[in-house]
Amino acid sequence: MGRWLSWMRWSGRLRRRTFAWRMLLAWLAFAVAYVFLERIAGRDATLIAYPFFFAAVLSLCVRRLHDQARSAWWLLWVVIPVLGPLLLGALLLLKRGTPGDNQYGDDPRVRGRDYLQVAIHEPA
Repeated sequence: MGRWLSWMRWSGRLRRRTFAWRMLLAWLAFAVAYVFLERIAGRDATLIAYPFFFAAVLSLCVRRLHDQARSAWWLLWVVIPVLGPLLLGALLLLKRGTPGDNQYGDDPRVRGRDYLQVAIHEPA
C-alpha cells in the first residue's frame, strides 16, 4: 500500500527515468479510466478522474523539480503561452538532477547503494 501512496507524495526527489515511466503510467491509467467511465456512465462521469490525475502529475513534477534543487514554483512557467510549457518539459525530461544531496533529500541515483559493503568472491 505504501508504494501506491508514494505517487501522491510531495516531498523528496525523483529520477528522470522514474519520472518518465510514472508519467506514462499516469497517462495510461487516466485514459483507461476516462474511456471506462464514459462508456459506463456517460461523459459527465469522467470528471471524477481529473482530480486524481492532476494530483498524481503535479506530485511527479514537483519531485522531479526537487531533484534539480528547484522549488515547485517553477511549475508556474506553464502559464506563459508556448514557451513556458516547452521550457518546463525540457527541464523535467532532459535536465539531470543535482549530484549528491540537496535541500529536498538524498540523491535517488545512489539511494540504496552501500559503498562500504565489500563483495568477497570465493572460487567454488
